[in-house]
Amino acid sequence: MEIEIRQTVEMIEKINSNLEAVEKKIEEFSRQLNSPILAIPGISHISAMSILAEIGDFSKYESAKQIIKLSGTNPFVYESGTYSMARTRLEKKGSKYLRATLYKTIQTVILFNPVFNQYYAKKRAEGKSHLCAQGHCVRKLLRIIYHILTTGKEFDPALLR
Repeated sequence: MEIEIRQTVEMIEKINSNLEAVEKKIEEFSRQLNSPILAIPGISHISAMSILAEIGDFSKYESAKQIIKLSGTNPFVYESGTYSMARTRLEKKGSKYLRATLYKTIQTVILFNPVFNQYYAKKRAEGKSHLCAQGHCVRKLLRIIYHILTTGKEFDPALLR
């Protein structure tokens, strides 16, 4: 029993060291790529590379709406005849990995970016739930990322509303 525990601990330590090595390589690659989305406060090298890898070539998308749809964070409204669902939900079609990365990333973006923090607080004041307000922030972040990468302009928090 003691040997098994020791072997398991050694295996976990080896996996952790391998994970740290992979994260260092991703960060090194991110620094070489020098993506402009890293200028957005709250986005780490790992998050930026995950988002860019999942979305791919931005030139194949005509608008930010297509990327929002790809991420599965677009609202879904059920309508049939004269009936319209009172509350919307996320469509959740598209890349679940991109959606998960965006929802993890938006937490730090809301903390470190005052514009996103105010936008989140505004949505909460409107009566939106925590996840709904985060969803609004995720879509705003995707529109900003799309704009930055398609126009080549730097991130400027003064231009955000």
